[in-house]
Amino acid sequence: MALRLLLIILSAIFQAGRWRIILPGDGINPQEVGKLKRVIHAAENAVLNYIGFMNNGDCIMRVAPSSGDFAAWTGCSIWQAAALTNGELVIQPIDVLEKRGVLQETITHEYVHMTLEAYVVPLWLNEGLAVLCSGQIKSLGTERNLTKDPMEIERLLRSRDTLELRLGYLASALLTQETIKKLGRDSLARIIKEEAR
Repeated sequence: MALRLLLIILSAIFQAGRWRIILPGDGINPQEVGKLKRVIHAAENAVLNYIGFMNNGDCIMRVAPSSGDFAAWTGCSIWQAAALTNGELVIQPIDVLEKRGVLQETITHEYVHMTLEAYVVPLWLNEGLAVLCSGQIKSLGTERNLTKDPMEIERLLRSRDTLELRLGYLASALLTQETIKKLGRDSLARIIKEEAR
């Protein structure tokens, strides 16, 4: 317990552009820093290219020392990769996300949410854009007869059931694709920007 508390207190902080990254421990691993900078840069480019605008404010990313700490800090399952909590992006340990092969898509997905935080965007569209922009749609599989009802999609997205949640992500991405086809990406971006909080 005392060691875990010490890990939380001793944190290394570095800046990457407008990002403040908080790493566990009192030392900064240059390889980890370089990797995170590349991942953040790629996420920003992906969001800008896909949505047409990005979050220009300061961003905070906190890397949890362990999956258990991540779950305790966020209230999420240890299987979840990241969460936005109190304005901070809290992620699993970098090596955990790398072993799962989801570091880049996780940061990109959550950066979409950080970008859309300043706007009134329905949950289904918010998640749909995050899934599409991050490329996660490839790993969600294919399903037939998915609902196109935004209310049902949002119910699935709020579910604690893994299968329902996966279906919610997939349905939100497909409905978002249809919306982009109908309106055009530039028009959708303009509509979102008009809905500033």
